[in-house]
Amino acid sequence: MSLTVGGSHMLLCRTAIRRGSTKKTLHTSASRMKAIENQSRKNNLKLLTGVGIFGFTAVVAANATFVTKTPELVAVEEEAETVETEKVEIEAVEAAAAVDEETAVAEAAQIAAEKALAAETIKIAAEEAEAVKAARMAAEEVAAAEAARIAAEEAAAAEAARMAAEEATAAEAAIIAAEETAAAEAAR
Repeated sequence: MSLTVGGSHMLLCRTAIRRGSTKKTLHTSASRMKAIENQSRKNNLKLLTGVGIFGFTAVVAANATFVTKTPELVAVEEEAETVETEKVEIEAVEAAAAVDEETAVAEAAQIAAEKALAAETIKIAAEEAEAVKAARMAAEEVAAAEAARIAAEEAAAAEAARMAAEEATAAEAAIIAAEETAAAEAAR
């Protein structure tokens, strides 16, 4: 059904017309009422959870937080700490002064032994370096002698080859001269 009010068209429900109002009520059905109650329970549960967590956090923070002391108490505690510190320092100085001579002698002997060991190690290292140097020099001498021997052999082989070439040239010259002589006699 359509109704014109103040120049605009409005469609009204029959139930609204019967009741005489166009407003809807908050609780229109039982299922909606149940949903609202469930939502209220959830909200209450969330509220209780939040209060519990806040309480737990407050207790933990109160136990963990250091509360400052009054200045007089702090001054007394500082004096007590200073006296205690001085006592500890005096005891430490006395303990340091009471070191046995035997301990000092043992430490000196240990230092001397370490120095002797270091000197021996240096001596051994120098001897090894000298031996390596001598071995290197011997190897260089052997290599030089081998190179000289190879050079001499190569020089001898070159000389032999030169002499063989000269002999071959002389023999060829003799053959040519003999052929020329034979050809000259044959031509006569």
